[in-house]
Amino acid sequence: MFCYHCQEAKKNKACDTTGICGKKAPVASLQDLLVYVLKGLSFYTIKAQQQDIYQPHLDLFTAKALYATVTNVNFDSNEFVRLISETVQRRNVLIKQLTLSADEVIPEEASWQYDEIDEAAFIKQGEILNVPSLLKECETYHGLRESLVYGVKGLASLIEHATVLGYEDQNLYNFIHQALNFSIGKHSVEQALAMNLHCGQLGLQAMGLLNQANTKTFGDPVPTKVHTDVWDKPGILVSGHDLQDLEEILLQTAGTNIDIYTHGEAIIAHAYPKFKKFFNLVGNYGGAWQDQKNQFAKFNGSLLVTTNNIQQAKKTYLEKLFTTGMVGWDAIPHVDDRKTNQTKNFSALIEQAEQNSSPTLLDDNIITTGYGLQSLLALKEIISNAIQTNEIKKIIVIAGCDGRHKERRYYTELVEALPQNCLILTCGETKYRFNHLDLGEISGIPRLLDAGQTSDFYAIISFLQALQITLGLESFNAMPVSFNIAWYEQQTIVMFLALLDLGVKNIRLGPTLPPFFNADILAMLTEKFALKGIDTVENDIKAILKIKE
Repeated sequence: MFCYHCQEAKKNKACDTTGICGKKAPVASLQDLLVYVLKGLSFYTIKAQQQDIYQPHLDLFTAKALYATVTNVNFDSNEFVRLISETVQRRNVLIKQLTLSADEVIPEEASWQYDEIDEAAFIKQGEILNVPSLLKECETYHGLRESLVYGVKGLASLIEHATVLGYEDQNLYNFIHQALNFSIGKHSVEQALAMNLHCGQLGLQAMGLLNQANTKTFGDPVPTKVHTDVWDKPGILVSGHDLQDLEEILLQTAGTNIDIYTHGEAIIAHAYPKFKKFFNLVGNYGGAWQDQKNQFAKFNGSLLVTTNNIQQAKKTYLEKLFTTGMVGWDAIPHVDDRKTNQTKNFSALIEQAEQNSSPTLLDDNIITTGYGLQSLLALKEIISNAIQTNEIKKIIVIAGCDGRHKERRYYTELVEALPQNCLILTCGETKYRFNHLDLGEISGIPRLLDAGQTSDFYAIISFLQALQITLGLESFNAMPVSFNIAWYEQQTIVMFLALLDLGVKNIRLGPTLPPFFNADILAMLTEKFALKGIDTVENDIKAILKIKE
């Protein structure tokens, strides 16, 4: 086993026996094999496109299969065996439809992938090349190729979420195939970096597509106070990103004795107008994904994980846990996908929920969320004026995923220590590190503005671009904005790559830097984009605010 997909990789290098996430070596190998055969499928899909043989069914299949390999999504070995078999079958059927010459099949050297160096690679016209230099270049290329594949996985997850609501973009599918095909070829370091940036560009477009899907389906989110207390009825806790699943559960439990609570990134549902009509959507329970083993047990009710961030269940709630979508774990009941023009059948989940007791109170707070694009744009003039009068000295964007490492207390301490003239924009689960704090206001608006899920990073970027125009600044980097990205898994890699594609400089990426970035990659990104890791809270605030000793 060798897995460094996430920020919690063992010793910030790789999990080599069992994943920190609970993933076993056989599942890790199956995931690697699935990605490998998907690369072959994309290779021949591109050949099919070149021969005007359109294969639309391969697009969504590839995206969903990639999404299954995202960190903390699927741990079901049987599902990966099925996906691998189906990928090979689809590839073989496709090959039979193509007219291929001998040089149009996947070359044997594709397996080389810069991972192994053969003797011929060291010899050129009888001269021995610089072996350490070549090895170093291969390591750099390998890291960038890994970054690209992880970015494509994050892109695939965004595509799947939008597709559920009926929104697709063929350009996004095309890029997935192009990127996977790119990863089995031989290219330069510069070409690999360019592909990573292009992945960031397409990733931001995918976030925009999902924003369109969510707002057209559920309305534009509005700032909403969400309660974290509990009621005395049995409950169902819905965790994840999928708003369509949540709506269908709310409809199927309407008029019953069951209350519905959100968890994790699902908290944003409370801010969408369409969800405000449901009286059985009563609040948010718990925080970020990494605390679920403790919080799920105290919920006492039935649990549904719809997208990312499932962990190995404890016995205290194992029999109450369900999965759906691409999420899976061996022996955990799975709610099947909806059929055409039908909803998912959550009857087993609901029947079980009716037998449970009410949740145990964790806390009794009020959390504000819902500053989506339209709500942020409504504040543009106020924020612009406050910047010009120096009431707002800096906008700090703290976005991304949360995790278990103690170093992530940095994000709480950073927010607590920021001066009162700093406005904070956030999205994703990192907000649970500080969204319970009373941070006051600036110019009559809250100092903390939560846009929602990780994908709502699109709303933050779009707002800041509009603010740049209002302020009359020629460069985005001239904005009084500092980005601090808490990376954990593939969607946050997309977020990071999107910023690089926009040319944003001085990004802070933490709590540790990705282990697949070697010293040369870090040097390259530092030179081009002034990339930074995180330091102490005190030092980072001084640097962000340009405070001199």
